[in-house]
Amino acid sequence: MKMDSQINFRTSSAIKEQVEKIAESRGVKASQLINEIVADFLNRGSQSNEVTTLEKLNELVVSHQRKLEEHQRMIETLTKKLVA
Repeated sequence: MKMDSQINFRTSSAIKEQVEKIAESRGVKASQLINEIVADFLNRGSQSNEVTTLEKLNELVVSHQRKLEEHQRMIETLTKKLVA
């Protein structure tokens, strides 16, 4: 893809340092890394419904985990009563 346009933006020095470190570790320029990040983000934009679905799925898993923990406590309580 031909790089024929520019986008300038401000960021914190901490973010800039992180981007530069990651870019260096991958052997690319920071601008190339940022371009890859933006392209990936844009490609995922069509998957926003998938993210929402994953968030809902995560909420469901957490909810079931809480219920399982509560049931486990109830089982432990009943077991103690039966043994006593």
